[in-house]
This record gives sequence, structure tokens and C-alpha cells, in this order.
Amino acid sequence: MRRSISALLGLLFAWPALAQEAPAPSGSPWDAPALSMEEALTDADDNGIPDKLGTEMVVSGRVSAGTGLIRSDRTEIYFQSSSGGMRLILPPDAPQVLTGDSLSASGVLTFEAGMAQMIAPAFRVANVPGMEPEHVDLGELSEPLKAYEGRLVEIEGDVVQVETVENGQMLALLSGKTLVQVFAYERRSGEPIDLTRFEVGQKVRVRGIASQFDSQPPYSGGYVLHPRASGDIRTAGIPPSVLIWGIAGTLGLLALALVGMHFMRREVRRRATLLRESETRYAYLFDAAGDVVLVFEMDESSEVVEANKAAQMAFGLDEEGRKGPRSIGLLDIAADQDSTARHISSARRLGHALDVMELVTLTGPMPYEVSTRRLALPTGDLFVSVARDVAARRAYELGLLEAMQEAENAREEAEQAASLKSAILANMSHEIRTPLTAIIGFADVLAEEVPPELREHAETIQAGGARLLETLNSVLDLARLDSENHELNPEPLDAVAAVRQSAGLLAPLAHQKGLALHLEADTPSVHIRQSASGLDRIVTNLVGNAIKFTEKGEVRVSVHSADTYFAIRVRDTGVGIEDSFLEDLFEPFKQESQGHARSHEGTGLGLAITKRLAERMGGEIRVWSRKSQGSLFEVSIPRLAPGVNGNTIAQADPYAPEASGDGMPAAWPTQPV
Repeated sequence: MRRSISALLGLLFAWPALAQEAPAPSGSPWDAPALSMEEALTDADDNGIPDKLGTEMVVSGRVSAGTGLIRSDRTEIYFQSSSGGMRLILPPDAPQVLTGDSLSASGVLTFEAGMAQMIAPAFRVANVPGMEPEHVDLGELSEPLKAYEGRLVEIEGDVVQVETVENGQMLALLSGKTLVQVFAYERRSGEPIDLTRFEVGQKVRVRGIASQFDSQPPYSGGYVLHPRASGDIRTAGIPPSVLIWGIAGTLGLLALALVGMHFMRREVRRRATLLRESETRYAYLFDAAGDVVLVFEMDESSEVVEANKAAQMAFGLDEEGRKGPRSIGLLDIAADQDSTARHISSARRLGHALDVMELVTLTGPMPYEVSTRRLALPTGDLFVSVARDVAARRAYELGLLEAMQEAENAREEAEQAASLKSAILANMSHEIRTPLTAIIGFADVLAEEVPPELREHAETIQAGGARLLETLNSVLDLARLDSENHELNPEPLDAVAAVRQSAGLLAPLAHQKGLALHLEADTPSVHIRQSASGLDRIVTNLVGNAIKFTEKGEVRVSVHSADTYFAIRVRDTGVGIEDSFLEDLFEPFKQESQGHARSHEGTGLGLAITKRLAERMGGEIRVWSRKSQGSLFEVSIPRLAPGVNGNTIAQADPYAPEASGDGMPAAWPTQPV
């Protein structure tokens, strides 16, 4: 038996060589060079298209999807090796090819819809036993599906969309962090593949042929799986509906259990009442109690009849509450007998009393919180006093009072500091910005009137004054944003028009440096209700920074919209940012290059202001960067400002783009604006 299996496997793996060595008539299509699947699909320039496109060749492999399994409207089969696969479009009258057949095909290599193929090739089936072709179980995708293009693969993921389209059914599957499309063509013969039986959120495993969605960007990164039969797709977890019913059943059982527990507790309380009389005396005298427990008579003598170990150690008593040969009363261990007598009288009258009093212990008077209650017994009533040492609590309360006073002092100091800060800001705004504006204005006049040899000095004054004014304005803006009283005024806006206007004002600066400035949007307009000044400052800061730190290449600004959010993305080809600095990027006065050796001017306040503005507007800012390759900043903001009445805003961030090859998020489809 083993020899038969070994012979069969040897024949299986040797069939491509046997097929290629078979004699062929001179001048036949089999005279073309025989290539392995890996050689035929080589893509050295990594453009997604095989380098040997248009070349006549002979390729061998095993059929992974025979005639009519994928599409019944044309004679289409798929075959593969361990390194790749392709599609064959056979003539209409071609004989049927079965899944598992070993096949050699001769033809010209072409490319369509992201997959290598041959149209009307010559082919022949090797005379070896058919076998299910090798497939790769990828589980959840951790690497691009491109490496398995044309091969039979199996992946697992969560269903995010199910849809019936014109010529079949589509199922979108999130595997790991990759979105994969599963497509089943409409069957005109054989068992149909029904994808609508699966629900959104359900985990499934799909086996099928992997192919590129499209060879043209930006769709070249997407991949599609073509299952061959209904059994190629199956559930891998519990359907959401079953899970919901399970949870509902569990909650119902829990409700019944709670009702049962309620009645059980009532029964327990009833039985506990019957046992309380016999257990109360001993419960209060439990020797392990850390507090002092004394049982004494209710008469005028208040003679102690029992004491727990804590009381014995504190007052030098025995188990019966005696001190040496004589009995003692509660008044005998009290530092203030008058207050103790009032405590006992109150307990006798009301049945309970609670006071803080000093009791004389073996080490001297100590403050105790004494709780005295009447203990009703068939043989006569007694008093039970539980005394807790509150010396530590008194010290804590004194410390707490001191801490509260310190907190009050700190609050007053903070209010004074806030008042001083407001006064300083007002003074800076008036006493510094006003004369600085005059200096800049007179420097402008001097630059026009002084002789050429002095004009450079006037221009230096202009540049220095402008830089100082910009720094002052940034400090004031940051202080206002940190103030709780500062409010942004939302108003109706077109986000696309606002971004276009703000970025357009910086176009001359970009052109001056020889940079291309592109403005794009995925929709002609995005209607929002947000602060116009805040949005302008965000765009100006991000685009200005991109131009400042880019010496060549381009700056690309784009606007993207969703139901309740919109996003602004600014991407450049500049110097980039070190990973170690990203966590400090939005801190005030932080710059990657510090000191006199830094290559770009600035205060390090622009991104700090941008982050605070985005948060005040209800959004957030994110950044991706590669050193020496460029940076991408993205600000996502709700269409309605916080506090503005409107439809409920979803809290989930809709912007979670896939990563592209350079580590940056992939681009959204956009159009120039």
C-alpha cells in the first residue's frame, strides 16, 4: 500500500517534466519556451503586471477551478503551481477540464482585471491521477494577498457587507486589517453559491482563487476571492442572531435567579430572627473582635459582667470584667464620669447611644467612640458597648482639616495666578503688540525711503518684528485655548471652500520654493457648522509647516467626508520626523531640532495650537511620518460643533485607512478642487 502511494506521489510531482518532455510536432505551439509559473509571472519592476506580458510560452500547473466552476457564461479555468497561478480562457468548444487535472498550456501571456491569463491557448491534460490542488491556509491576513495571486487560498475574517449585484453576489470580509472582497458569479448551471445566507458581523472561512481587484491605482491594492462551490465558504463562529438569542436566554435565566434569590433571602431572614436571641450575646463577645466589647448591667451600678480580649488587654480585666478581686462599672474606667453617666442614661432611655469619650487604659486616657445598645434577653436586659479607638482617626481628621485648608489656599493661589495670567495676557496684547505694530509699520516706511545701503537694516527690522509679532500672537492664542472661558463660534460653512481658500493663500509661498501645491476633495462640498477661524488656523498651520519643511516635491491637501465627520489631510515630501520625537510633536515649544543648530525657524507652537483647536472643535489630529520621505497629518472633525443641536453624532472614527507600501495610510479617491 505504501509503495502504491509513494509511486502515485512521485508520478504527481513529476508530471510537469513528463508533459514537457512529450514529443510535439515541429512548428506546433508546444515549440514555445517552457517556463515555470514563477518565471512566467515574474514582476521585477513591481508594477503589478508580469514582465513577460505578450510573450508566447508553455506553462504547466494543476487546475484549481475547472470548467464552469467560477463562471458559466464562458469557458474559464484557473490553474496554479506552488509559486503562483493564472487564468485560461478556453475556446467555446474546448473539452471539459476538471479541478485537480494536471495541465500544460501554450499561448501568449496577457493581463486583464489584475490577473495574468492566456486566451484560447493550446492545452493538454497529463495522464496522471487528478488531485485537489495545493491551497494555502492564511487564517487572518498578516501580509498582502498579492504574493498568492492566482492561487487557491483560504482566509478567515468578519463579514462587513453582503450585497447582490448585477452579475452575482458580493461579500466584503475584514481579515486582520485587510478588506477582501468575495465574489460569486451568477450560476446558470450547477449548484449556485449563495452569499446572502451570511450576516454582517459573522466570522467565516473562505477558500477561493485570489486575484487583484484591478491593475490600475488606486484599486490595485484590493484583492478578490472567487469561491468555486458553495462548500468553499462556511461559518467559523457563532452567528450574531444565535449569539443574541443566547444572551437573551441568559438574561432571562438571570432574572429568574434573582427572583428566586429574593424569596430565599426572605426565608433566610425569617430563620435568622429565630436564632438571633441565642447568638446575639456571643456574637458581641467574639474574642477575635479588634474593638473593645463590654457587657454590663442596666442598673445604676453599670457593673461589667463580660469583656472580650481587646477589653481585657486595654483595661487589665478578666473575662468576667473584674479587675483583681473587685467588680468594676463603666464609670470606673471613664475619664469623665459626668459625660459617661449621660451616655448611659441616654442608652437606657432610647435603647442606644453613641458618643466619643475618653476611657482610662493601662497606658493612660485614650479617645474612644463608644456605641451602647440595649440587649434584650429572656433573663433580663443588658447593655453592650462597643468602643473603638479613634486616636488614629482624630489624627487623620486633623490632617484632613490641614489638607483642606492647604487645598483652599492652593485654590486661592490658583485663582490669583489665573487673574495674574489674564492681566499679563491683556498687558502683552496691549503694551507689547501695540508698539510692536508701530515698529513694523515704521520699518515698512523706512524700507521705502532710506538709501539702498540702509534698506537692508530696515528689512531686518521688518523681518524681526514680524517674527516677534507672530511668536507673540501664537503665545496669546495658546493661552486663550488653554483658558476655559475661550469659546469658538460655530457657523454654517462649506469645508471644501474654506480649505481651498486657506490653502490657496499659501500657494505663492509654495511656488516660491518650487513646490507643487495640490488641493483635492472627494466631494464638491461638505456642509458643516464649525468655527471658521479655527478651521482656517488649522489649515494654515498644517500647510505652512508642510511648505516650510519641504525643499522639493509637493504638498497635497485633501478633504474627505463621512456622514457625521469630515477629515483634512496634508501630505508632504519633506524631511519627515523621527519616530522618537512623535510623542512630543504636539507639545508647546517642542522642536525636533533644538538650539542654534536647527535648520528651520519657528517657536514650536503651531502644532500645539492646531491640536488644541481640533480638540475644542470635537475632533482629533493624527500623524504618520518617515524620516527623509515626508509626513502626513490628518485632522478629523465632526460636522456639527460640540453643543450644536442636530442629529446624533456617531462616536466611532470612520477614518481608519489601510496602510500602503510606504507605511503611510492609503489615499482616498479624490478630485481636484
